[in-house]
Amino acid sequence: MGEAIRFSQRNEPHLKTGTYRIQVETVTNIDCQLASEAVDITVSTERFRLPPDQIYSVYPPREAVGDYTECLPHIVLNRRSLPWEKTLLNSNSNMPWLALLVFDETEGIQMVESTCEEALKPEPGIFVPSIVLAVYEKPEDPCTCVHIPVDLLADILPYAEALSLLAHGKGVSLDHKVTDASVKDDWFAAVVANRFCLEPEGDRHAIRHTACLVSLEGYEACLGDEQNRREALAHCHSARMIVLANWSFSMAKAAFDFASSMASLDAAMISTPYQGNNEQVQQLCRLGYFPMNHHVRDGSQTVSWYQPPLVPYDESKEKTRCVRFADQLLEYDPDIGMMDIRYSSAWQIGKSMALADQSFVQKLYAWRQSNEMLARTSVYHGLLEMHLSSQHADESIRHRQDDHSMGHRFVQAARKYDEMDHQNSGKQTVLRQLNDRYRSLLSEVKADASTE
Repeated sequence: MGEAIRFSQRNEPHLKTGTYRIQVETVTNIDCQLASEAVDITVSTERFRLPPDQIYSVYPPREAVGDYTECLPHIVLNRRSLPWEKTLLNSNSNMPWLALLVFDETEGIQMVESTCEEALKPEPGIFVPSIVLAVYEKPEDPCTCVHIPVDLLADILPYAEALSLLAHGKGVSLDHKVTDASVKDDWFAAVVANRFCLEPEGDRHAIRHTACLVSLEGYEACLGDEQNRREALAHCHSARMIVLANWSFSMAKAAFDFASSMASLDAAMISTPYQGNNEQVQQLCRLGYFPMNHHVRDGSQTVSWYQPPLVPYDESKEKTRCVRFADQLLEYDPDIGMMDIRYSSAWQIGKSMALADQSFVQKLYAWRQSNEMLARTSVYHGLLEMHLSSQHADESIRHRQDDHSMGHRFVQAARKYDEMDHQNSGKQTVLRQLNDRYRSLLSEVKADASTE
């Protein structure tokens, strides 16, 4: 698709959630009555928790600290139809059943880890959504809830018209993007929050925020207008909402920039975590080595040490060696009885990256072809220089003493026959060989012509 981005107001599924009946009847022209068959199917979606592979990305990133004053937090879902797989208000099929709510640490929300049964149990003073568990849903399944003060929820919960604008479908090119195996399509669903983050004031450096992807199921009465919302939430001090996904980040002051972000990093040396007591292994881990499974060419398996390009020390540069395959760069450490595969891995990775580049492969092929043509030309040039009748031939050969081409070596070998046997000249030997080869090729051409 190139680098284009496509937007869709919504990506509705082929079937909304619910129970459907498929009935089959047989119609025939013979005088008999055939019984009809029916089967019920249930179309469902995740109502209480999203699997991690359904979340493609979030922004601001998890546990990030930065200036997001001009950014509306949002979440991108792998399944394009997820926000529209349920219909809450029959009069507004464009409205998603999910909403992204953002809270700061001063607003007094409370995240609760419980089960589906506990989350749906009514409690005095708490607005609990009226949801009935489906047959495939178990009461003991884990569930995350958020308790929100009703005054805060009444102010920030989007109405139906706004909800239709806070979710959309997005088609992007996956070229040059790092994606996991769960990404099967280039269409995603995005859900956007309806308010900006709170910027810190005074001496406060940052304010922590929590973003919650909540289910609106059971809150249909709060999505119509303000009066219905106030009536539904009356006599309650807080409301409980089902959280399908959540993450946290911190909003820093506007003066927060890249330099200060880098200065606040814990710039420890790159190392591999290790909890054991082996001193040799501890030293290797401090140097950034990592144990990896290694499949040897003979089919056996072992464990070898790998080190990435970024190392926590200043390593002296070694002269580059030209090798034909990766195993020539393996190094064996007899003290620990293991191999070091960092250079062989780098060689193999570089080869794979090069061969995956179509333009590079084409240039490599052209280079090999030109080298082959250059070698042939060198041979022909030496033969012609040897056998052309010219008074400058011997002088030209002497001037090319430093030439190590194949053609010149062939010429020098032919001249030795002249020095050893003046009667049987090397020139004449080469000429006879060329004439024999010419006659052989000519007979092959004639044979091909006769068969046609």
